[in-house]
Amino acid sequence: MALTDVYKDVITIVNEVERKLGINESTRIDQTKTTKLLVDFLNDTIDECNDYGDWPQMYRTATVSASASVESYEIAVSAQIKNVFDVYFDTDKTPLIAVGVAEIRRLQKTRSFGKPRFFCMVDVSGVNMNMRTSPIPVSAQQGLLFDLAYYKKNRIYSAVTADSTAVPLFPAKVLIHGVYVKAMLEESGQQRTAEVQSAEQDYKRARQEALNRMQADTAKDVTFYVGRR
Repeated sequence: MALTDVYKDVITIVNEVERKLGINESTRIDQTKTTKLLVDFLNDTIDECNDYGDWPQMYRTATVSASASVESYEIAVSAQIKNVFDVYFDTDKTPLIAVGVAEIRRLQKTRSFGKPRFFCMVDVSGVNMNMRTSPIPVSAQQGLLFDLAYYKKNRIYSAVTADSTAVPLFPAKVLIHGVYVKAMLEESGQQRTAEVQSAEQDYKRARQEALNRMQADTAKDVTFYVGRR
């Protein structure tokens, strides 16, 4: 299977939904009010997929240099972080221990200095997360690296020509199902008709199967679906 069979660009996704809806295909995603609305629905679907789970294609790593007497570090990466998987410091074989905001505040108030053992993502700087650590590094740790593993979010798209050829990192069939459901809801005046409910069930099943297939499809797992007879 070619990569283009799994992932498709924005205009191709919009065109397939247009065909499902029985309307003429567009050549640009800013061509009509409907195409712009479908891009909005695509962004809504992407947000749902972002929050649905930790997708392997969204896995990334980053490093941040420690500085003496600095207790907060900006995680400057090129994408919005969904969640941090783990953090290692220097050559340690075990990750730092994740704690809550209240605990990291308590630990930092003790003004303990040395090799960091605890961390917490507390606030943000723009779209970047800020990580606070304890103990606070000293000169002996100057320049040593925090090694972070995280899952990023797929960005949202604008109804402009430049985004027509952008390729979302979620399987295209999942996104098409999601956009189609939202378009049908719009057409029905937000009434969840039998047709809408059927399409919604197809979308949820496709999303669940796609995540399972990319994470742990061992051929031994059993998944039960709740449906109507």
